[in-house]
Formats: sequence, structure tokens, C-alpha cells
Amino acid sequence: MSARRLPPLNALRAFEAAARLESMSRAADELSVTHAAVSHQVKALEEWIGQPLFRREHRRIRLTEAGADLLPVLGQAFDSIDARLADISATGGRRMLTITAAPSVAYRWIVPRLPAFSARHPEIDVRIEHSTRMVDLRRERAIDVGLRYGRGGWEGLEQHWLISGHARPIASPGLLAKHGLSAADLPLPVETIASLPLHHEETRLWWRRWFENNGMPEADVSSGAVLYDAGSILDLALAGHGAVLGRFALAREAMSAGLLLPLHDAYLDEDAGYWFVYDKARADEPHIAAFREFILEQIGEETWQDWQASDRDGD
Repeated sequence: MSARRLPPLNALRAFEAAARLESMSRAADELSVTHAAVSHQVKALEEWIGQPLFRREHRRIRLTEAGADLLPVLGQAFDSIDARLADISATGGRRMLTITAAPSVAYRWIVPRLPAFSARHPEIDVRIEHSTRMVDLRRERAIDVGLRYGRGGWEGLEQHWLISGHARPIASPGLLAKHGLSAADLPLPVETIASLPLHHEETRLWWRRWFENNGMPEADVSSGAVLYDAGSILDLALAGHGAVLGRFALAREAMSAGLLLPLHDAYLDEDAGYWFVYDKARADEPHIAAFREFILEQIGEETWQDWQASDRDGD
């Protein structure tokens, strides 16, 4: 990785304060320096960049286009630094591991495993950024690792395959009871599944494909809610509102507890899945290495074949 080409930090701080406060004098007060010192640092930054950042008017300053482009970038960077330093200070030097993941993965896969990780590594605190935003782990250094859904191939990232995106029809015992069915009737005929209320993740295409694969292309999948989050779909199923195509990685806990039941042996195969990722350059950092070891051990105990076998054992 090439060295960063950056101007002096004092010049960046002086510009950011003056631009944010719209005043060299107020910036000087905030930074505890003189007005002349702020003006000098801003001028040095303008010379380094090669163009003006302010238009200087009588007793006031206004941002140029270049200044307006630079201000939010610096503000975000200083805010991130401030937040991370506050975390370090608050934890008394303990290591903080920040994980980015979609809300469905965060709550249904990571959170249930955190007690075991914390028991093994009490010196590491964990923070989860649950967001669908695709974080650039090579640039956003405040975030250490991520769990992503996809086909891999993310440039510059170390990538460990976790669990397949396989999905199969599932529903709650309560839904079955509403339709005069029970666990003793499983697996259900395809025609019976088609008669249940069906809900969809992102698109109706997945249910349509499942029925086509199982000899019933004429099944009506035109009704039911379409939600854009795998976890929300499971919530509908848990509430007894309908059958869904549930992903193994997210539904396993609820199925092990008997809150959701597999309706059929056939699953919808996908070449996408869940991955554990982090910046290759940070692979040897102790808190990342510790979480990597823990996660991969967890995956060794949870496979698609285990889920299929548990259907028959009542697990």
C-alpha cells in the first residue's frame, strides 16, 4: 500500500474549524490559537492544494467550490477519530472489535454467539454496526470485520466462506394448526404448501422457482408480502402469518427450538452465501485473529447437512 500524501494535520484542523464555524476568529478560539495562526494554516493548505478554499469578503469568509467539497470529508474523518478515541478511553485500553453486518445477520447469527466469544476473550469488547451499507473495510478503519452475503470476490479483502444461502419452506406450528395440520403431517405435499399463505424475500421469483423445481409450475405465488430483509421474513413466519423460504444460516436457532418447522425436504440451492471478511493487511491484528478463530470453529459445528439431519431427529 503506497504512503498517503496528506497536508499537515494542523492545516486541516484549522480549515475544518474555520469552515464549520464560518469564522477565522471563532476557529482560533476553538483551537486555542491566534487568528493569525489559523489564517496562516489555511493559506498553507490552499498553497498545498493549489487553489483557494475560501472567498474572503469584508469581515466574513465563504467557501469556494473546492472548500465545500473538502469540508464534509474532513468532518466525517475527524468525527470517526473522535468516536474511536472515546471508545478507547472508555474501555481503559481494552480492545474493541467492531463488526458490520446486515440487521438480520447481526441479530440472528452474531448476537446469539457473542456470550461464548466474550467468555473466551473477556479482554475484547464487541460493537456491531447493523446496517445494509456496504462498508469499505480497507478505508473505514474504525470497522474491523464484516459478515456479508454474496458470491465473494471483494477486492483487497480476506474472505472466509461461512454458510450457504440455501433456503427451504418453513412455517410455525401455529400456522399449521390454523390449516388443520401438525408436525406429524410433515413433510407436506407440494400442493398443500401451495395452499398456504406465502410470503417473499425481495421477489416472488424464489417461491416460483421452488415450485417449478418440485413439479408444480402452475402454483400461484402472486399474493403475500414482499420484504427486503431475510430476518423480517422469518419474523412473519414466527408470528404464524405464512410460510416462507427460510435461509439455513438465519433460521437454525428458531428451528432447533421448535418455533419453525421444515415443510418439505427440497431446498432452493444458491451459489451465494455468508462470508466473514476483513482487510488483508489487518489479518494478524490480535482481536481480528481471535474472532476469526472463533467464527470458523462455530461454522465447523454448523453445516447444511446438520440441519437436514436435525429435521429427522426432532432437534
